[in-house]
Amino acid sequence: MTLYYTAYITNKFHKMQKDINIYFKKLQKNKSQKTFKIIYELSKVQLFGVILRILKKPELSEDCLQEVYVKIWHQSSSYCESKASVMTWMSRIARNHAIDYVRRRELPIQEDFELSVISDEQLDLLDNVNNQQINKQLSKCLQKLKPEVMNILFMSYFNGLTYDNIAQVLEIPPSTIKTWVRRAMPVLKKCMEDSHE
Repeated sequence: MTLYYTAYITNKFHKMQKDINIYFKKLQKNKSQKTFKIIYELSKVQLFGVILRILKKPELSEDCLQEVYVKIWHQSSSYCESKASVMTWMSRIARNHAIDYVRRRELPIQEDFELSVISDEQLDLLDNVNNQQINKQLSKCLQKLKPEVMNILFMSYFNGLTYDNIAQVLEIPPSTIKTWVRRAMPVLKKCMEDSHE
């Protein structure tokens, strides 16, 4: 995977983030279903990916996703731009609601299920991409990862694919993908922190 491809994907994601931020500000000023529908279209793939990673079942994830958007609609006025990007804020709501969904419905928990399957550290990656200067630093830091690990991060965070989807595409066990992502996140975090010094 080339630096050009890395820049292309991060720029594409940056534009999507920017659009969501613009429409969310509009929503906070004037709550309209038309604006909310645009936000839904821009964010549904990523939020569905967050939920599916926890619930594992597409039909349950669809139900949960609808509940998440109802929650986002009702909580839109409580969003604070200085704390996180809109996408990160919505992803946290999706993650937390999916975990509550598992507990509330007393769903059988998979052997490999972890309540921290999507950590704050991983969600913060979304905020990093949202900043143009950090965008460049992130591209450099991603280049330090093995190409297959970088590819998995793109498929997961920028294209909204679940670990199971990625496992099928790459013909690698989901457990291996989880391990790679878990190991890559601290490396990325350290690289980003070092670049600020």
